[in-house]
Amino acid sequence: MDQKVYIFGQMKVKNYQDYFTQYGSPFLPILEKYNGKLLAATKNGRTLEGETIGNWTVLMQFPSKNMAYDFVTSAEYAPLMKLRVNTLTDDTHAVLIPGEITAM
Repeated sequence: MDQKVYIFGQMKVKNYQDYFTQYGSPFLPILEKYNGKLLAATKNGRTLEGETIGNWTVLMQFPSKNMAYDFVTSAEYAPLMKLRVNTLTDDTHAVLIPGEITAM
């Protein structure tokens, strides 16, 4: 049985209106195609430890690591990722988190 995975991301959005119009609207149908779910997205995230990265935080869930990788590397998502990374945001950080607790 596949293990759920999560993608946690933080970034600095340059202009929220541009971000939502150019990236957010076309992003959701592609995410859904790969069985991804947007669990949380906010500009009101609060850093509890360490340095704040950006002004926008997201948490997505996928049914498996393969589905997450398929989404991130898909032809449909590639132009959106390029737009987000090169134009709409700065200081992007994303982490793939297995949905299991692993021992050290």
